[in-house]
Amino acid sequence: LTAFAAPFWLAFLWLRQGGRLRERLGLLPRRSDGPIWIQAVSVGEAKLASRLGEIFGKRGIPIFVTSTTSAGLGLLEKEEQRPGAFPADVPFAAATALNRVNPACVILVETELWPGFLRQAARRKVPVIIVNARISDKSLGRTLAFKGLLGRCLENVRVAAQSEEQAERFKKLGVSEGKIAVTGNMKYDLEPPASFLKQQLALKRLIPEPAGPIWVAGSVREGEERLVMEAHSRLRRDIPTAKLILAPRHLGRAAAAMEEAKRLGLNCVRKTEEPRCEWDVMILDTIGELWAAYSLGEAAFVGGSMVALGGQNPVEPAFLGKPVLFGPSMENFKEPVEMLLASGGAVRVSGPEELSSELTKLFGGGSLRESMGGAASRAVASNKGSAAETAETVLRWMVSGD
Repeated sequence: LTAFAAPFWLAFLWLRQGGRLRERLGLLPRRSDGPIWIQAVSVGEAKLASRLGEIFGKRGIPIFVTSTTSAGLGLLEKEEQRPGAFPADVPFAAATALNRVNPACVILVETELWPGFLRQAARRKVPVIIVNARISDKSLGRTLAFKGLLGRCLENVRVAAQSEEQAERFKKLGVSEGKIAVTGNMKYDLEPPASFLKQQLALKRLIPEPAGPIWVAGSVREGEERLVMEAHSRLRRDIPTAKLILAPRHLGRAAAAMEEAKRLGLNCVRKTEEPRCEWDVMILDTIGELWAAYSLGEAAFVGGSMVALGGQNPVEPAFLGKPVLFGPSMENFKEPVEMLLASGGAVRVSGPEELSSELTKLFGGGSLRESMGGAASRAVASNKGSAAETAETVLRWMVSGD
């Protein structure tokens, strides 16, 4: 079955995930320095991979970073990581890649269970560690249904879990307790990229003066564009000078977002057009600039949460001291959501009407915006340290083999 499916899978990767067919076949750069190979599926994981790579790099440890998606590769390239494309999960591609890279260790960010790759790594006695490991509530049942297959693949894998709850989930999959450590959530350790100030200045030049209050909707998912635009349209009835910077999770949704804005009579532009005119909504149709956008906004809405997709990362705007708003669906970020809500740095909204209402309160004067932003920032700062602990755990496991 694997051999039959391989050509179709490779064709999909070529067409939809950024090409790089040679690398998808396993023809990654030959390395003789025994690097730590860090694999990240897409943008969120790539940010964590970059943070780990920075920690290892400061110690003089060679690294090699790959990603599965074109978006992840694009972000890593912006951060000058020289990434490769992760090989297709078929025996010949995985074997070729491992032989050429010759890694001292493979790190998989969050939950990536590639059976073919894991088998090939086990045959070569290459240590594999899953960091920031988690299994979402939504996928837990499905994952446990394949416990027989996955358990065999995980026999030689170590797990640095986000929490005790997540550690228990990996135990249920068959990972022994001695191969699991709880190192916390690395997302609290994310910081703006090196290009942050340059990006911030470039984006600021595109905001017409005098500017009214600006809010940012980050990582907006399909079906959510209409809801966010409706909230903004409502907001402008109370605050006509309000502006929205909307960052789609997938760049291919930029055109759909613009259509929704036009449908509501909002003047919408793309960031890549470098607009010098007045606008109501700017679509951030670039990769790796969400930090800069969040920094210029006075409040942030986190996407993937007003549709049933489990949400996106609320830590980035909180780190920057911005009040954080999100919809009902944030199951994938349960711990940081609970922490931000308890601190008073975030608000959960049910839909466009309530989102607009909360934004009106934040922009209505008084100290609410500052107090919420400060609470969010302090909550994130109090949970830092996981990235360093994860790196130490990886190195300890590599040395001891425990």
